[in-house]
Amino acid sequence: MKTAQQLLEQFWGFTSFKPLQEEIINAVLDGNDTVALLPTGGGKSVCFQIPSLVQEGICIVVSPLVALMNDQTQNLKAKGIKALSISGGLSFDELRTLLDNAIYGNYKFLYLSPERLQQDMVQGAIRQMNVNSIAVDEAHCISQWGNDFRPAYKNITVLRELKPLAPIIALTATATPEVLKDTIKELQLNVPKVFQNSFIRENLSYKVQFAEDKLYHIQKLLKDNTGSAIVYVRSRKLAVETSDQLNSLGIRAAFYHGGVSPKEKKERAAAWREGRVSTMVATNAFGMGIDHPNVRFVIHIQLPESLEGYFQEAGRAGRDGELATAVILYNTYDKTLVERQFIAALATPDGLKKLYRNLNNYFQISYGEGVFTEHAFNFTEFCSRYALNTLLTYNALNTLDRLGIIQLSQEFGRRSIVQFISSSETVLDYFSSHPIASVIGKSLLRLYGGIFETPTSVNLDVISKKTGQHTDTIITTLQQLERAELITLQLKITDASITFLVPREDDKTINVVSKQVVTQYNNKVNQVRSVLRYIENTRVCRSHQMVRYFGEKPSIPCGVCSVCLNEESVSEKNKNTNEIKSVSELILELLKQKPMSSRELSEKTTFALPDLLQTLQLLLENRTIALNSKNEYYIAK
Repeated sequence: MKTAQQLLEQFWGFTSFKPLQEEIINAVLDGNDTVALLPTGGGKSVCFQIPSLVQEGICIVVSPLVALMNDQTQNLKAKGIKALSISGGLSFDELRTLLDNAIYGNYKFLYLSPERLQQDMVQGAIRQMNVNSIAVDEAHCISQWGNDFRPAYKNITVLRELKPLAPIIALTATATPEVLKDTIKELQLNVPKVFQNSFIRENLSYKVQFAEDKLYHIQKLLKDNTGSAIVYVRSRKLAVETSDQLNSLGIRAAFYHGGVSPKEKKERAAAWREGRVSTMVATNAFGMGIDHPNVRFVIHIQLPESLEGYFQEAGRAGRDGELATAVILYNTYDKTLVERQFIAALATPDGLKKLYRNLNNYFQISYGEGVFTEHAFNFTEFCSRYALNTLLTYNALNTLDRLGIIQLSQEFGRRSIVQFISSSETVLDYFSSHPIASVIGKSLLRLYGGIFETPTSVNLDVISKKTGQHTDTIITTLQQLERAELITLQLKITDASITFLVPREDDKTINVVSKQVVTQYNNKVNQVRSVLRYIENTRVCRSHQMVRYFGEKPSIPCGVCSVCLNEESVSEKNKNTNEIKSVSELILELLKQKPMSSRELSEKTTFALPDLLQTLQLLLENRTIALNSKNEYYIAK
C-alpha cells in the first residue's frame, strides 16, 4: 500500500496537505472515531478518501445530497478510483447489482443517503462488506440544534451496530459548540479525536452594504472582475431576472436553481468553471461540492436565513488563497422579509395538528390506519381545498417529513413538457373541428412562446385557470393531441407523493414531537436574529463577528472587512495612514518588476498578512492596481 503522502501526490497532485488534514488522516488510520471541523475549502473529502485508499476494504460515505454524492463519485472515477453511489429511482435488480459490486468488485467508496440505510437489503449487504471506515458528511445534520437538521441522520447509528470496529469520521464546515457536542452524542462516537481548524479566512473580505439599487452595486463590484462570481438569491424568479439584467449590462451571467434540468445544470456549471460565463446567479441549489478556486466575489442580494449557511456560501470565494470579497447587499424591506419568510412561516404544534388532520381527511384515511400507504399529492389543489397559505403549508409539510411522520417525495413546481410538432396550418385545421382542443391549444400558444420550436414546460393549473377547463379535461385533450401527432407530451400530473409513516392518531401524533417542534422553532428564530445582528453591527470586525458565532475567540481585527476599512475612528485612521502608505509604496515598487500574487508579495515583504491584504484592497478600490486572469496584481494603466 502507498502512503498518504504518495496518494495525495498521485491522485490530487499536491505535494503537501492543508492544515490538519494529515493529523485527521492519521487519527482515522489509527482506528479512532474522529471529528473534522474544517471551514469551506478546507479539504474535508481528502480526510476520509485517503485513509480508505491506504487500507484494504471500502469506505461507506453517508451524505445528505444526491447531487453531492454523484459529484464526488464522478470526481473519484475521473481519478481512476472505484466508487459508486446509490440514489433514488433504482429497481430491485439495479440495487442488488450495485450492492454486489460494492461487496465483490474491489470498490473503495460506497455513497449512501441516510434513508437508504433503513433498507434490509442494504443492511444485509453492508454486513458482508469489508468496511475500513465510515464517513458522515455534513454531520451537523444529525443535531436538532443544527441549521440543516434531518431526523433521518439518526438512522446512521445502525452502521455502528453493523460494523462496530470501523472508525467513524464526522465532517462538517459549520458547527457551533452546542451543535458539535450534540453531533458527537447523536453519532455515538467513542472518545473521538476532534480537529477544529480556525474559521478565520485572512484573504476573505466580509462586507455589508445598505443598497436600495442593488443592481447598480453589483455592476460596480463586477465591472472589472477578471475571475468568477456568484450572486445568491432566494427565489427562482429572481435568479432568472437578475441574470437577464446582468447580461444586459455586459456581464456574462447564467442562472441556476432547482427547476433547471440536470443537463442544463451541468452545462452551466461547466461554462462558469471554464470562464465562458463569469457570474452565476443562483439559489442555494448551487454550491454544495463546488471546488472552483478563482471565485473573487460572492454576493448575497437577499439576507441569508442563518450565519451557518452564509459562512458556507461566502466561503466559496477565494479558495486559491488570493484576496476575495463576500458581500451582503440589503435594504430595509429585506429585514422584514427574512423574518416573514423564516419566522412567521415556521410550523407550530397547533399548525401541524391542523395540517395533519387535513392531510388524513384529504386522503380519506381512517383513525388508526394509513401507515406506509403512499399517495399522489397535488399541492396546489390541497391548499385550495382547505384555503391554506402555501408558504406555511410547504414549511409544515417539510417539518412533518423531518420529524418522520410522513415521507414527502417533493417535486413541487414540476411541469408537463409540451412541443407542437406539426405545422401551424395543420394544428389550426385540427382546432377548427375540435372546440375544446381549440380553447386549450390556443391558450398554450398564447402563454408559451416558442412552443413550436422547443419542448416547453407548461403548468396545468395555470392553463386550467385561463381556460376554465378542469385539469382532467386538459390532460385528456393533451393526450388526444399527442395521439393525433400534433404534439409531443411528457405528462406530470402531481406535485409530489406522500407516504404516511405512522398510523393516524390526529393530535396524539403531533403531541409526541411537540417538544422537538418548539425547539426547532426557537433555533430558527435565534438563527435569523443572529443574521440581523450581524448586518446591524457596524462596530466589530465582521470576521470577528462571524468566527465568534462558532465559538472562536480572535484577537486581531482582519483589516479587510467593511468595518475595518470604513468604520474605524478618525484617530485610528490617522495612526494607520503612514503604515498603509509604506506598504503601498513597496507593493507598487514590486509590481513595477512584474505582476505578482499576494503570496509572492508576502514572501518579498516583512509586513503582516492582514496589513498587506488591507492595502491591496484599498489599492484595488482606488483602481491603482488590478487583478489579471492568473490572480496576479499589476499596476493599472
